[in-house]
Order: sequence, then C-alpha cells, then structure tokens
Amino acid sequence: MGLNREICCIFFFIIGTLGLQAQTGSKELSKIRLEGPAQGTQFHITYFASDSLVRRSEIDSILKVIDLSMSIYRKDSKISLFNQDSVMQIEMDKHMAHVIAASFRYNKLSKGQFDITIAPLVNLWGFGVKKSPVAPDSATVYTAKQFVGMHYLKVKRKQLIKKKQGVKIDVNGIAQGYTVDVLADYLGHKGISNYMVEVGGEIRTSGTPPGQKGFSIGIVQPDESKQEDIMTAVVQLKTGALTTAGSFEKFIKYKNKKMGHHINPVTGFPYTTSVLSVTVYTRTAMDADALDNYFMGMEPTEIIAKAKKLKDVEVFVIYKNKNQAIQTIYSEGFGKLYKN
Repeated sequence: MGLNREICCIFFFIIGTLGLQAQTGSKELSKIRLEGPAQGTQFHITYFASDSLVRRSEIDSILKVIDLSMSIYRKDSKISLFNQDSVMQIEMDKHMAHVIAASFRYNKLSKGQFDITIAPLVNLWGFGVKKSPVAPDSATVYTAKQFVGMHYLKVKRKQLIKKKQGVKIDVNGIAQGYTVDVLADYLGHKGISNYMVEVGGEIRTSGTPPGQKGFSIGIVQPDESKQEDIMTAVVQLKTGALTTAGSFEKFIKYKNKKMGHHINPVTGFPYTTSVLSVTVYTRTAMDADALDNYFMGMEPTEIIAKAKKLKDVEVFVIYKNKNQAIQTIYSEGFGKLYKN
C-alpha cells in the first residue's frame, strides 16, 4: 500500500531527543509527536505548541485521501483506474492535478529523464506492483519503451488524457514529497509554526525546537553489510525540505552487475552511475523529491553543476570513486546547513 519507493529514505536519522517542555515567554510549549503507517512506510510528525492542535485521526484522513488519488497499490485509486488499458482519460482531483503539473515541469527541466509514464519499465524490472522474477532482455525492454514518454499524456482542464492505449503512470518519484508538503501546510494552517514532518525519510521543517537552532537531521552513509549506521553529516534545518534518493536499498542483479531501481526512461535500463545516494535541500519536499530522482542519473560532479544552476537547491552526494571507496561531495550552500 502506498506511494513510496520502499524506503530509500534510510539515509536519514533524526538526531537526539528534544525536551518534552520548554518555557517561551509566558507560554509553556509541549513537544507533541504523531506517528503511524503511511504509503507503505511510516510517518512521523513532531511539533511544539501549548496544546494538542492536530490529532492523529486528522493526519490519517489526509493520507487516505492522497492514497485514493495516487497510490498505485490501491486498486480503487484514481491512478489505478487511469492505468487500466480500457481507460483513456480521468478527471483529476486537486492532489493529482498538482503532482501531474509538477511532473510536466520536471520532465521539461530534465529533458525527459524525469518521466511518470515509466510505469511499464518499473514493473518490467521488478520494482513496481508487478514483480518480475528475472531481469528482462533488450527486446522486452524495447517493447515496454513504446509506451513510455510524457508526450503520450495531455491535460485539458481537469482531465488527464492518454494519447496511446497501454500508457501507465507511476508518481512514486514525486508524490511522497508532495504528501509531506500537504501535511506541513496543514500544520501551518492550524497555527503551528515549529514542526518537522517526515514520511519515509522525506522531511520538511519550519521553525525550531525550543532552545535549539533548528531540527538536527543526520545523513547516514550506505552500509552494504547493514551492520551499523555510519553518520556522514548532520545538518540543522530551520525551514525547507530534505529528501534522499539511493541506489543500494532496492536493486537487481543484471549480467553480474548490481543495478539500482532508478530507471532511465530513454534507454529503458537502470542507471549505472557511481552515485549511491543524493540528498537534496530545497523549499518544498515535492521539488526535492523530484530532483533527487533526476540527479540519480548523473555523475557526482554533474549533480553539483546542475544544482548550482537551480534556484535554492543544494545537494549532498555519496558515491564510490574509481577505487570503490565511498566518498562525499556537496554544494557550497549545503555546507552552510551543517550543524555547528
């Protein structure tokens, strides 16, 4: 159930335990924490207020509405209906409309590398709802590619239209970040100004915990032995979003080579870069989520160069060098996020 990429979010580790109560002027702020299942993973919300302003049931209701819109794991969702071969168009709700519009923007920005019509290839390689027991051959990949391309989609008012029968969409590379933004905005509308929202490792924050300079979040180095978490960096967020995409948690063996679950919609094959994970900081979790997936198709220096050209985007990259040793590289602005 859900939208997630099966927790390539494990790179994030939220540091420390914050005090349950703190004095701010004449008001006593309490730390309130909500958590539960969401989109095949877990959500965690921490906020500070003088009273409990948001209940768990409210969060669950929001998550259910988003799942009914865009979860490929629910047969009764709008996206599952659209993905039926017999259905050529569907009326979008506000959630799907926002995500589809953003998907077109990132498809253009990435020159086709970010593409939500990639669903046939995701399923073919065994990373979607339908699992494949073996890696496909080139002929099978070529056949699946005939249904991939956002030029096969059209938006007319509230209608999402497919121009070719057999086209299917998968918004997992952007919708979880969107969910984080929806939850964060809901907290803001309820008058909460100091919070951290996390769904499957995708994070957005506002304000600071009492007595702190920001929310402390660690980035964990991929550990192929899975024996322990190795902290690579700790950042301190006051406002904005932090998301990570990675290649080592979900992978397939193809011709004796380990290939991650991020697939190139142009070639039809998983990317084969040296990058293990990309962490993106930007204003919204949806933007960061889309970008971290796009960046997974690049080499480390390319990611840094591309991020530099984008407004308010910072990156932290973990990769393997020519000697297969793990290294990191990050943008200048990301270094300013480090906890002092």
